[in-house]
Amino acid sequence: MSLVPARVAAVVLNWNQEQDSTECLASLRAVERVQLRVILVDNGSAPDSVDRLERKFPEALVIRLPENRGFAAGNNVGIDRALKEGATHILLLNNDTLVHPTFLIPLLKGLNEPTVGVVGPKIYYHPDVARIWFAGGMIDWPTGRQWHLGANETDDGRWAVPRDVDYVTACCLLAPARLFQEIGGLDERYFIYFEETDWNLRVRARGYRCRYVPDSRIYHKVSQAMKTGSPSSDYYYARNRLLFFRTHAPRRYRLWLIALYTARSARYAYTLRKRGLRQNAMAVARGITDFYSARFGKCPLRFTSVVAGPPA
Repeated sequence: MSLVPARVAAVVLNWNQEQDSTECLASLRAVERVQLRVILVDNGSAPDSVDRLERKFPEALVIRLPENRGFAAGNNVGIDRALKEGATHILLLNNDTLVHPTFLIPLLKGLNEPTVGVVGPKIYYHPDVARIWFAGGMIDWPTGRQWHLGANETDDGRWAVPRDVDYVTACCLLAPARLFQEIGGLDERYFIYFEETDWNLRVRARGYRCRYVPDSRIYHKVSQAMKTGSPSSDYYYARNRLLFFRTHAPRRYRLWLIALYTARSARYAYTLRKRGLRQNAMAVARGITDFYSARFGKCPLRFTSVVAGPPA
């Protein structure tokens, strides 16, 4: 079959996950009917592991960063390179995913509508490939809640219809290269968490739509480069959620949401400390204060791996 007239650059970020990246790049190698350029951005992993990836996938461009610059900045390096190489479309893809060989075809078709700016596939768990991880992202502004449609449901056909959504996860996100030129890359103030939702809403603010395309499918292992429940994770969630609300919440909800989630995060920090999770409590408290002090980017705290003591 003939190639689709598109030059897609897939930006894949790696941080000390050689096995996941190996499996992801192997699945990208099997992609059909699309001219695909793989750009692997390494965020300061052990050099020997990156050497092995480079030998296994000589067709991929490997960009080595000297340190972990975060999800946003690491992806931006790949986006900039894709633009310089003349890509027509840019795919952001987590390295803990496996793609179907034809997953790009429905996504590219979804972008044929001129008002659609971003598309994403139906994402299943792996290895539980009948269970949905993502079928579009939604936001409820009065409560500040964000969620994945279809999450944890067995795929019974309910999520088989394309639809507009509030955001597409950067686990797998495809957009025309010109959109990155128009809007810019991911906001590096976030470092990690909320940067993709922020980018989607910047796209929508320019009049474009975000679209869920269920005929495209990939599989997500949900690996833990940044473990949920870690002090670092707690820090970024506490700080970045407030930054996200300040930036994007409708005016009538903005102050309410900032106050609400400041109080919730403070209460969460207190609960963590009572449970003996002192580092987590400190991380949440610092995330709150860093938001109000406008300190963004990489978390300034260093955490040990010592098991938390008994509740205070």
